[in-house]
Amino acid sequence: MGNPDATQKHIEQAMDGGDEADPAAVFSMVCGDHEGVHAFLNAVAVGMAVMDEQGRLLWANKALGRILDRAPASLTGQPFTRYVADMDPGQALELHRRYLAGGSGMTKEWTALRRDGRRVPVYVSPGRLRISGDTTCSLICVTDLTAQGENKEALTRRAFQQGIISEIGLFALSSGDILGLMRKTVLLMVSILDVEMAEVMRLMPDGALRLEAGVGSPDPEGTIYPGQADSGQSMAAYLQSASGPVIMEDYAGETRFTVPDVFLRAGMRSGVGMLIHGRDGHYGFLGAHTSKKRVFTEDDVHFLQSLANVLSEAVTRTGAEAALAASNRLGRLILEAVGEGIFGIDRAGSITFVNPATAQLTGYPAEKLAGEDPHALWHHSKPDGKPFPRSKSPILKVLADGRRRHVREDWFWRADGRIFPVDYVVTPLLEDDQIRGAVVAFRDITERKKAEKALTYQAYHDELTGLYNRAFFIERLERAMRATKSGGRGHFAVMFLDIDDFKFVNDSLGHTVGDRLLRGIAMRLWNTLDPGDVIARFGGDEFAVLVDGRDVPGKGLATAERIHEEFKKPARIDEFEFYVTASIGIVDDVAGYEGVDEVLRDADTAMFQAKSRGKGNSEVFDRAMHDRASERLHLVTGLRRALEHGELYLAYQPIFRLPDRRTVGFEALARWRHPVRGILSPAVFIPVAESSGLILPLGDFVLRECCGRMRRWIDEHPGAGGMSISANISAKQLMQGDLAARVGRVLGETGLDPRHLKLEITESVLMENAELAVDLLSRLRDMGVRLSVDDFGTGYSSLSYLRRLPVNELKIDRSFVSNMDVNPEKFEIVRAIVQLARALNLDVCAEGVETEAELAGLLSLGCGLGQGYLHARPLPADEARAFIPDPL
Repeated sequence: MGNPDATQKHIEQAMDGGDEADPAAVFSMVCGDHEGVHAFLNAVAVGMAVMDEQGRLLWANKALGRILDRAPASLTGQPFTRYVADMDPGQALELHRRYLAGGSGMTKEWTALRRDGRRVPVYVSPGRLRISGDTTCSLICVTDLTAQGENKEALTRRAFQQGIISEIGLFALSSGDILGLMRKTVLLMVSILDVEMAEVMRLMPDGALRLEAGVGSPDPEGTIYPGQADSGQSMAAYLQSASGPVIMEDYAGETRFTVPDVFLRAGMRSGVGMLIHGRDGHYGFLGAHTSKKRVFTEDDVHFLQSLANVLSEAVTRTGAEAALAASNRLGRLILEAVGEGIFGIDRAGSITFVNPATAQLTGYPAEKLAGEDPHALWHHSKPDGKPFPRSKSPILKVLADGRRRHVREDWFWRADGRIFPVDYVVTPLLEDDQIRGAVVAFRDITERKKAEKALTYQAYHDELTGLYNRAFFIERLERAMRATKSGGRGHFAVMFLDIDDFKFVNDSLGHTVGDRLLRGIAMRLWNTLDPGDVIARFGGDEFAVLVDGRDVPGKGLATAERIHEEFKKPARIDEFEFYVTASIGIVDDVAGYEGVDEVLRDADTAMFQAKSRGKGNSEVFDRAMHDRASERLHLVTGLRRALEHGELYLAYQPIFRLPDRRTVGFEALARWRHPVRGILSPAVFIPVAESSGLILPLGDFVLRECCGRMRRWIDEHPGAGGMSISANISAKQLMQGDLAARVGRVLGETGLDPRHLKLEITESVLMENAELAVDLLSRLRDMGVRLSVDDFGTGYSSLSYLRRLPVNELKIDRSFVSNMDVNPEKFEIVRAIVQLARALNLDVCAEGVETEAELAGLLSLGCGLGQGYLHARPLPADEARAFIPDPL
């Protein structure tokens, strides 16, 4: 570089001459007369500049000019504060001066001001460049944060790390203090990587290791660790044989080599190590360690490798020789320290320079690449093996038109014949507006591609079953609908499938068994379909199928029948055997639909229609279903409003003793006073309440209202003291499991004695939940509540279960009572029920008694109780009160 004092004098003379200075001359004064370094620093994508103590720009590269939208030559001589948008100029200059004096604060995000007035977020990494004993300049690296497609946090971290590497490189160039460089390096490693221990170990001729510099080590610097004497491989030998950095995830389980005792004594758990090369071979090792189990990231490894590269360069020079060569090697150190591959090409497309990362990534020895054709080496073919013409190469096109290009995804070939994806930037090298070559900076994006592939899979697949998910199904359905509308060949059906009673599996055997059963169901469904059909899991126990029915009318229904046939075979999980059924709704042709939502809505409607017919059925959608579904939706919405606004009330039908027609109780029946349709009977809204889940709040309303009413009647009328009130219990209320607790709370709130309450549960509900019913009804009976089996004779009761049920009464279904006087078969059924009740010591009540002949027939059989229009219709509370008899 020459005499430092003379150089400083030339700089001062150049700047004293005015605000303008020749940038090439300034660069030569600061960095030495080295055309190659000048060209490369002008070609790199990161903005760079040299500033004096007054904050004037002595030199700027072309990348900084692009960031500020100004010619580099126009920047020289200007105060840098002119281009700072987010800080007072005096404050910014003071930060710069404090930094040159040894302070901090320059390394941060700034807002730069472009020529057009636009503000640009940038990250500034400074370094100190000592020109003479008394004069220090700063070298700043400026990264445009808006020009990157990476996550801002990751970008900031990488830019900061690049700044640290630049600072270490500058320190190595401007100082002959190798030990100070090592100490500064390990201190920065501990801070930047958040590790507890970092060290530089020197490899001695006899195989021993010497601790040159360290942070967090239990031993002082200078400690010598003898070479390994046992038969196991040492870590030093393993690192020397490795082709790159070595990551150690868990020292306790390390099998590749013997972990040095110093790391174990320090309590370290994980680490990373890499070689430091010297002039005549391996100098030693650079390592970082943490007490927590950790996998070091690719960014961490790149940062450490860059530091190791700087140390490798520094240890090959000592004293005055290293200080003398430092300025001329500044640009080369920076280029070689980065983890991305960088290579230069001349006007003919031949390689002029490669950094170590290029050799590492491509597998070609760096010393053999000069003069070679990079297109022929690693850009010759496409991934499918077809030749990639030179005329289409973005790298070579830059040599033709001088336009910078950023290729976000391409493929390079390694020396061993393997291919890897890359992201690269090609920047032309210009001199006097003439293209002299180009610089290519590239990075391996294999991990990014893997992450993108994994994200794509996750975006379109169900995690549990591996089937497609809802998003993919909708995409394919939209494509099928477009095909049918465009006049192409196509006839597509959509099936919506729901596994019947799957909740019972999860509730009884747990979600682990349920998930295994779902995976088996998914595989059986997939195997049932034809090639070209698409199946997806929509969530829970719901699946959808897009059936490709070209030239096969009605294929949707045929596919559904195949599924039903497949499900007739049992599924086995461990010791359990399952017989699965599914309810399937089918839209036979999507051609007449405008949107996907309409198709799925109608398939779902058909599925509910199939489910209403019982388990294991299919139903093809028709317009009447839509009307019924719309009606059901209006009822659900209205019923929810009715519960909130008091539109529901109870009617009470008297229950009487048949011999003397004396009223002994009432059955509470819900009614809906609809604001538009008038009074609605339970037959209209109870099924909707059960399917929508509103039966639970409705059941609570009925229970609380009838108990409160009975309590008031008992208080007001002495004849009500021996009567009871009956309320119906639904299957969902029974399945809640806390029915006894709910009933207890209502009885406590209303003050009604439990013996005045009778709960009616239909025979079919009891038989479907027999085991649960026995336990629950026993708790209710123990409370003193009376229990009745409603609609008896319609549910195929098992006599053994009936004997176990703690009930007090059987209610004969009205279908058997109606016309029993003229139908001998009905008469005999009623006789059998009465005799069964008598044998089990149960009361018996006949529903729907409407004629004197029916009453006479029941009396002749010994039936004790009845209710029906012969005695009284369901009545409002004030009218029902009149049926309470006077006390005997």
